[in-house]
Amino acid sequence: MAKKPAGRRRADVEINILESFELRSRRSIRESERKRQTRAARRAEKRAAKLDRKYFASNPPSNPITAVSNVIPATPKIPFRKRGSVRNSLVMVFNAGVVATVALPAYAFSPAVTAVSGLTNASADAQTISLVQATAVNFERGSYTMMSADDILRMTNRNNYLSYKGLTAIDYAQSPNYDQLTPEDILKVAQKYVGVPYVLGGELPTGLDCSGYTRLVFSEFGILLPHSVIAQSYDPRVHRIPRSQARPGDLVIMTNLSHQGIYAGNGMFYHAPQRGDRVKLAPIFTDNYYIARVIKD
Repeated sequence: MAKKPAGRRRADVEINILESFELRSRRSIRESERKRQTRAARRAEKRAAKLDRKYFASNPPSNPITAVSNVIPATPKIPFRKRGSVRNSLVMVFNAGVVATVALPAYAFSPAVTAVSGLTNASADAQTISLVQATAVNFERGSYTMMSADDILRMTNRNNYLSYKGLTAIDYAQSPNYDQLTPEDILKVAQKYVGVPYVLGGELPTGLDCSGYTRLVFSEFGILLPHSVIAQSYDPRVHRIPRSQARPGDLVIMTNLSHQGIYAGNGMFYHAPQRGDRVKLAPIFTDNYYIARVIKD
């Protein structure tokens, strides 16, 4: 524990403390006086300026500078965005951009998206692409959603499917277009539906899946097959035959009963492949299949 100073040393300490306190007091007094003088000078300046304003307001100059002929008044500065030349240039650039955008052909935006969404029909020459359909989309202010080309295609196909009002497989089965079930006529009907978009569960001329496609084809011969690969494979009118006896018009059914189509000969078949695709003629893509023939009752 530190001892307190005693005797002369203690007196010296007390004197030092008093001196430092006196120095701080003098410093604070000087600072206060300086601040007071500064405030007084500012007040005096304000009073003088006020008196000047009153004087010149009551005693305007007889010959103001604006009346002197050789003094050119200052031109007011016009903001850059309000200048006529700038506005005209911006308007011309904007109009040119709008015209150029409208003039672009459909394939100039995105060939992949345009082709997948079915908005154009392309021939051998890319310059002969023509617009074949247009989709109107309504937007509400403050809300919007992003859609991919696949989503637009699926929505369009579904809407076309639901709005169909024509003949169905049931109608064809009740009033068939063909009396005889011949390979030539089966292929003729199968070719008629090439290009119809794939729709899951579809069995109409505006949308088909694999079993809906075969159901619609054979309904024109008065045969109403069930809408299912499994059900068609077990239907009493569908008979499994050796591959060596296959002929055009027979059914091609995958061994795991996941897909089917109509045999066209030479390892090819008509089928509705998958979502995003259409009914088409294509090679049989697997060796795990068997041949079945549809026979009228």
